[in-house]
Amino acid sequence: MTRRARSREGKGAFLTAREAAHRLGVTANAVKAWIREHDLPALRTPGGHHRIAEEDLVAFRARLATPGRGAGPGRLRILLVDDDQPLLLALKGALEQAFPEARVDEASDGYEALVQVGLVRPDVLVLDLRMPRLDGFEVCRRLKARPETRAVRILAITAYPDDRAREMILACGADDLLEKPFDMTTFRERIRALLPALRHRSGAAR
Repeated sequence: MTRRARSREGKGAFLTAREAAHRLGVTANAVKAWIREHDLPALRTPGGHHRIAEEDLVAFRARLATPGRGAGPGRLRILLVDDDQPLLLALKGALEQAFPEARVDEASDGYEALVQVGLVRPDVLVLDLRMPRLDGFEVCRRLKARPETRAVRILAITAYPDDRAREMILACGADDLLEKPFDMTTFRERIRALLPALRHRSGAAR
């Protein structure tokens, strides 16, 4: 909780994490992650629930909508999309270790992925193929059909590999497909292969 948020307690409208998520078009888990990372100011009630000042939410949304938000010159942005929360956390940890200069965001389904891509403008998208609501194939097709997101590099991941899945996702515009289960060394190398300009800078993190 920030001093700024604390000073407005009792003044103006406050939203729950679920209400804030609805406003942003993401899941409540995404909002809670932003709060944990101190990106989104929030109060905590005696019962342990978060409350977000409407003014803070408006300012946060404006910041998200700015391309390259919070990123220094050349800062790498990676978005992880998977409905397996433990795997998301493991992948995030592996990337933060390998690319300490990177910002790593998360989404838990296809619809949230599309919203997050529009907000954070990632350089690389790690995309699970089988997810509820909207699968990775459709996410990939939609991103590659839009000029403003066509340049996003996409590493698809799947626990159900077959020749047709690889053929289909590459036809949708993905750059590579990695089959689950995979080790983190292989995962980091696949990410690095999509970022030739970062190979030398990140080489020490191998």
